[in-house]
Amino acid sequence: MNPHQVTVYLVDDEPNVTRALSWLLDSINVPSRAFGSAYDFIAQLDLSGGPACLVLDLRMPEIGGLELMQKLNETGRSLPVIFLSAHGDIPAAVRAIQLGAMDFLQKPFNPQSFIDAINKAMQIARERFELLQSKLTTERLLQRLSTREREVLDHLLAGSTSKDIARLLDISYKTVDVHRANVLRKLGVTSYLDLKRKLEHAQEKCEY
Repeated sequence: MNPHQVTVYLVDDEPNVTRALSWLLDSINVPSRAFGSAYDFIAQLDLSGGPACLVLDLRMPEIGGLELMQKLNETGRSLPVIFLSAHGDIPAAVRAIQLGAMDFLQKPFNPQSFIDAINKAMQIARERFELLQSKLTTERLLQRLSTREREVLDHLLAGSTSKDIARLLDISYKTVDVHRANVLRKLGVTSYLDLKRKLEHAQEKCEY
């Protein structure tokens, strides 16, 4: 699988709508998966395979689109979302945007407007996925540090010099430099500036 290939999830209780959307996406070589209800989508949701975005109907039985989006946000599994609705009104659109929706399109939708919205959503999905992968990679590298190396790293990030760290940890200046070099090597960077950038990047908010 292409790691940058985005899957578009379609959630709508009207089969003719998901069929039309699937056909449209297939015409531009974008893979999609259709679900007839929010429950079906939640039960089968798997974000481990790659980047994804979501097209949601506003009004569905049992769980509507806004409620589903809120549930995803609460579990930390938010996706770039486009709402499609024949019942859209200003309060619903405002609420969708407040929850983080990218767009709110009316049925019957304009095919080109939908494709434009999808292209934007896919770009955001790729960026979020890449950020998530970078974060996970950095977390795995951090786990390779010894307890002492992690202490040295924490003090470095707090702005302490090697001399300060030696005094705070009651170890020699030379030992601090050895630990410092090990931290850089294990995290795959060559300078403290690169190290700081890498960790700041890993700590960025990632809502995927």
